[in-house]
Amino acid sequence: MWSQPLTDFPQSIVRRTSLLPLVAIALAVAGTNIASSPARAAGETTLTVTAGIGDGWHDPGDHVVVTATVTTDELVDGHIDVVSSSGAVVTREIQVAGGTTKAFSLVAPTGFDLAPITVNLYRGNELVSKKSLTLRLADAVELVGVLPALVARAGDLPDQVKVATGGSAVLTELSVEQMSLGSAALEAFDSIAATAADVRSLQPAQLAALLGWLNRGGRLLLDDAGDLSALPEEWRPGNAGYALAGRGEVRLIDGKGSNNQWAAVIEPSGSSTNDNANFFGSNENVGLTQQDLALRAGVKQPSLVPLLVPLVAYTVIVSVVLYFVLRATRRMTLAWVAIPALASVTALGVFVYGQQWRAVGKPAAATFIESYPGGADAYSSVLTFSRDGGTSTIHLPAGWQSDSEVTQYFFGPSGISPRLTSSATDTEVQVRLEPGQVTTANVLGPTSEAGLLATASVRDDEVVGTVTNHGTITLYQVAVFGPGGVDDIGTLAPGASADFAIDADPLPAGFTRVDRVWKGTANPNATDDEIAELGIWTNAGFGRSMYPSALVRAAGWTTELGNGLDVTGGFTSTTVVTSLAPIRPTSGPIPAATIRATLARTPFGMFGNGLGDTIYRYVLPPDAPLGQGIVFEIPAGLTAVDLWNGSGWVNQDGDRRGRVVVEPAMRADGVILVRFNSADGFFGDQIPEVRGIEPGEFA
Repeated sequence: MWSQPLTDFPQSIVRRTSLLPLVAIALAVAGTNIASSPARAAGETTLTVTAGIGDGWHDPGDHVVVTATVTTDELVDGHIDVVSSSGAVVTREIQVAGGTTKAFSLVAPTGFDLAPITVNLYRGNELVSKKSLTLRLADAVELVGVLPALVARAGDLPDQVKVATGGSAVLTELSVEQMSLGSAALEAFDSIAATAADVRSLQPAQLAALLGWLNRGGRLLLDDAGDLSALPEEWRPGNAGYALAGRGEVRLIDGKGSNNQWAAVIEPSGSSTNDNANFFGSNENVGLTQQDLALRAGVKQPSLVPLLVPLVAYTVIVSVVLYFVLRATRRMTLAWVAIPALASVTALGVFVYGQQWRAVGKPAAATFIESYPGGADAYSSVLTFSRDGGTSTIHLPAGWQSDSEVTQYFFGPSGISPRLTSSATDTEVQVRLEPGQVTTANVLGPTSEAGLLATASVRDDEVVGTVTNHGTITLYQVAVFGPGGVDDIGTLAPGASADFAIDADPLPAGFTRVDRVWKGTANPNATDDEIAELGIWTNAGFGRSMYPSALVRAAGWTTELGNGLDVTGGFTSTTVVTSLAPIRPTSGPIPAATIRATLARTPFGMFGNGLGDTIYRYVLPPDAPLGQGIVFEIPAGLTAVDLWNGSGWVNQDGDRRGRVVVEPAMRADGVILVRFNSADGFFGDQIPEVRGIEPGEFA
């Protein structure tokens, strides 16, 4: 929950300063009492902590599960705090009977600074134990969770295996209890392996976590093709042996998991944040959520003029006017009365102005919803403030989590430490604020399917399709984003549909799309009927790929959804509803716009040195016509690349036009892997193209 205090009022400083003598006395008395209190005898209590996957592996910016195990000789009735580098706290109340051991799991966000996570154990309000641990960066390491039924088939899992294509994979058993913590608890996993029975046995909240993780880019490896009715119909593998699921994939691995043939089925994966494996999210940095929310809430910085004028007037009157007046009247002793009186009047004016500013405004929320078949994930930024000081509370639906670290990394720490507490029924965020202080909290969690759906295919040089509002509320400023830009649809009433058309050729890297269709309410050129707030779009881009390849994103705005939030003092809400749809091929050669492309390995990541291999991973559409020729366009500056043929890398020279034919053996299971060493001279930020070719085109 990134937070940004907008202001503290000068009168609060004056008030605190005037109380300093009383505070000093109180501290002195408290110190005497503390010093004279005997230390409480206590039985032995120990705390052990683990976090991340396996031996602490994770990807920066992902949520991780922190497990705190408490062993005690006497009753511990208190709470566990997980403190992130920004100071944000995720907490859980606990009770452990004497002579027992109990484990507790919490979901905590991580930042890009690889700072340690601190875990504190309290008995009541007494700190009993404190642990600090540093997570490990999973660079070129695949993180794989295995569900219980498959673990029972496979036996003991290897802690780590070498991946055939390069790098390694860390495997760990994934419990259904962890899946109950929500999709954020699965965020660190690149792949999850399971049997059909594993998936079928999941409870609704656990299945929703799995589907949300898939939609965000996870890879589900199914050891068998049993009853898959728990999965959405369009996400069930067909004859091709795999299906696309949002940004993710569902793949059949034909018993290789139960035979512990992990090296043969685990492939390099890209960043969940961006198709270009860019740790810093999308390039759609077109607004600030804090600015949008403050504008809508009616909260703004107080002008300094009304504060400076009385202070300057007070200084002039006391130092010049009062001196000459009293001296001329020979009543200098009146200064003992006049100076305090003037100070009181000045302070009263500052106080009245401050009270007037604090009396306006209302909390506000902006939410980004990404819908998938049967559910959706929501990401909300909530602005709240306190007029008179105290604790501001945001009530959230069950399963929601903090998302403080990513935005905190980009915009800096705030000095305000929000506290998120989860229970079986709900979640709440509490922030202690000074009078007039304002903060913005970022939270995420599951919500219901939004109902905005699209279909897309390629026709000539365009991506065309239909977008339909299957929901119950009208959506405004609806737009569809695709490879070559965006199509502005307008208003869609419930049940209404509209056609769209977008250029199929991808835009060059660095070109924004959202500001081509929405101005944003903070833009002075926006009209009264425009409700889009670009800040929440920017925030969402820090944690997901906004325009993944081979997909279109439909989006529409509404002010009628509260998304299950409950904020102290009430709030206004603006929501952008989105969903992804695959671009399907038609007859003829497979278009590049229908082929999923990911930068799976890069030496230019957050901590890369630029000397390693670059690996691109392409996935052909499952319903693509069989037997077509496929070609890879070699980037400028290279003359050859390595292609994976299922058992090893094969060096392939390009033709005079810089093209390499991808033979059938090099696209088994619909996957094409291409590798080259970055030292060879290619430093482009655009993913090279793979496409189908006409018969005879390569001759």
